Amino acid sequence: MLIRFTVENFLSFNQRIDFNMIAADDTNHSHHVVKGDSDDSIRLLRTSIIYGANASGKSNLIKAMKFARDFIVDGVEKNTNININNFKLDKTCYTKPSRFEFEFRNQDKQYAYGFLVDKHKIHEEWLFEIGVNTEIPIYERIGEDINFHNFNHEVFLNSSKDEKNRIRYEAASTRENLLFLTNSQERKVKQLESIYEWFNDVLTIIFPDSKPLLHFFSQSVQNSLGKFLESLDLGIKKVTTNTIDLDDYKKIPSEIKDKIKKDFPYKEGEENAIFIPALKCIISRAKDETDKLMVLNLSPVRLDKENNEVKFEISEESDGTQRLIDLFPMLIHLARGNAVYVIDEIERSLHSLLMKKLFDYFLNNTENTNLNSQLIATTHEVFLLDIKDIFRKDEIWFVEKDKHGQSVLYSLANTDVENLDLAAGYLNGRFGAIPFIKNLKSLGWREEK
Repeated sequence: MLIRFTVENFLSFNQRIDFNMIAADDTNHSHHVVKGDSDDSIRLLRTSIIYGANASGKSNLIKAMKFARDFIVDGVEKNTNININNFKLDKTCYTKPSRFEFEFRNQDKQYAYGFLVDKHKIHEEWLFEIGVNTEIPIYERIGEDINFHNFNHEVFLNSSKDEKNRIRYEAASTRENLLFLTNSQERKVKQLESIYEWFNDVLTIIFPDSKPLLHFFSQSVQNSLGKFLESLDLGIKKVTTNTIDLDDYKKIPSEIKDKIKKDFPYKEGEENAIFIPALKCIISRAKDETDKLMVLNLSPVRLDKENNEVKFEISEESDGTQRLIDLFPMLIHLARGNAVYVIDEIERSLHSLLMKKLFDYFLNNTENTNLNSQLIATTHEVFLLDIKDIFRKDEIWFVEKDKHGQSVLYSLANTDVENLDLAAGYLNGRFGAIPFIKNLKSLGWREEK
């Protein structure tokens, strides 16, 4: 689970900003809070929404997370510049490194991992185990020097002398433009594997045009999708499939087919299917001796006035229904636990009531309430500001730009709003974070008569 994310000197963020999922002392919606198993665990929220005007910087917060996550997971090639976008409205920022840090819970341990980076190299990198009042170093990097603090942390507890020497060697050979955490994965340093996997497997960041893949049980998810769409009162009674050999399916380019065949989870068991939201289809293994890969096309079923079933193409459904199908793999992943989803503009193509039901499905489904999963999103949708019905105060954040053009971030938990209509207050500028629109007449759009 994400505890905190901080960023400094990146895009519209000049000074360090702090976005966190730490629960305040609030008894409202107590099932939105997850407590870890240890006494040193931090109480964490399961969801947050971030409001802001266009160009306020709310999407830049997600872009900062995305840059840091991708840089950790993928790194960059040798002799390649790092794609850093410094804050441009302060000349002193041009020569300063950018700072990124994630605090997160993984396997009931809590960690702080971060780095300072410019276009050419890593200036600093650090990994600590943290608690409410504790901080234990695992390693710290300054320039090319990486200090493992005598390998005293428990992740190295069972490491032999030869293993420790190999870790020192891999650290010393890490390129200046590559994070040691990234290099440790490439060099199979198993002691840090779970840290890398949190970024690679747990943290997922979705933009409006993202179409993530998800492995899942094909038949059970097909049934769940039908029940989910039916519960939203969209007129859909169930979802069926028709099957075709992947090699014969012309909607998927050959190069994508080759990648699917390469990446397909050919292991034994049920979890051996891939959902492709962009095509609204499932790739699954044939249940016969051929073991071929098959395409299962999804078809919503509605009832006509005589209660006869009528199949529809997904392309015939509304943009909102298609967007829900795009997001449904996320709900499945969240329901399995140990998932963090960060979504920019979650309201894209969705009616406000569907937005509410989406959050309600995640937050109030009794099967989900004890899972270590989080849903974080940016939105313009003021309907969701019905705090008593949907969110806690500490789950609502605002982003706006100050007079110097830098984005600032603040939580509703730090304001006195107990008896205020939040939606009206937001639209009236009570919390900032809305666009100031000048007199349109002064723009010269209309000719004077």
